[in-house]
Amino acid sequence: MNLIVRWAVLTVAVWLADLVVGGIAIADGLWSHLWVAALFGLANAVLGNLIRLVAFPALILTLGLFGIVVNAWMLMLVGDVSSALDVRGFWPAFGAGAIISVVSTVLGRARRKSD
Repeated sequence: MNLIVRWAVLTVAVWLADLVVGGIAIADGLWSHLWVAALFGLANAVLGNLIRLVAFPALILTLGLFGIVVNAWMLMLVGDVSSALDVRGFWPAFGAGAIISVVSTVLGRARRKSD
């Protein structure tokens, strides 16, 4: 059940990033947003942790803000793999990564606080 709730939170974050950031386009429909959120979560789980481990000094020097760059890279990777997501460059991916990070953190903490 926890996985489904986290997937729903990530889907909401991806949807908000799609609405706010101009250079990010997700195909219409709930299934496309769910698919992009699933791929993004999978990419972050598999590759994101490895990249964060390698980039640990940069994460320390930037007080964790380099994690948004890692999220941007993962979003660009998902855009390359999936036809449901169109990422038009690094800066839109960076903005979307920042929104996804903030929304996921806020909703995740709110969910944990209610448990």
